[in-house]
Amino acid sequence: MVSRKMMSLIFLLLMASSGWATTYSGVSEYTAGSGSNSAMIAIDFDLDNSFLFTYEWDGAATGWDAITAISAAGDLVVETAYGGTFITDLLYPGGLKYDYGLTNSGWAYYTSGDGDIWDYSMVGVAGRALSDNTWDSWTWTSYSGGEFGWDNADRMPGGIPVPEPATLALLGLGGLLLRKRKA
Repeated sequence: MVSRKMMSLIFLLLMASSGWATTYSGVSEYTAGSGSNSAMIAIDFDLDNSFLFTYEWDGAATGWDAITAISAAGDLVVETAYGGTFITDLLYPGGLKYDYGLTNSGWAYYTSGDGDIWDYSMVGVAGRALSDNTWDSWTWTSYSGGEFGWDNADRMPGGIPVPEPATLALLGLGGLLLRKRKA
């Protein structure tokens, strides 16, 4: 029989794990460019496949400069519409994505100053001015429509849906009450 202390320990471990969410971390796949400034570029495929890249530069640089330098330096393939800067697809070995049906999925472009708080980019990749230690993320997502059709991305960069701790606590307390009632 499991002791009360062991049950408490298991419960605390479950509580701690339920509040944890995945963020971008780890070593970048490779570095493109050279210079005194650096930015992290994350390519967040569906199905838990995320890849980090580092872009280094001197002077002024845009998100387009970063993504094309990363593509030229390694295995990232950037597909554009009509040879312009509108990115239609990103391909990388090990990167898998799921098409949610018809025209409801695609790449969403996010920007961040610290890699934790993300904003949907209101400018295109060529209009995004990079600064030192900023983050950009391309996230494969489905879109839920909205007034303009493509303005409500269903996935944010770096995170996956996880239960918040209070829900697990209520479920655990309910289970403990049922167990006590049977005893």
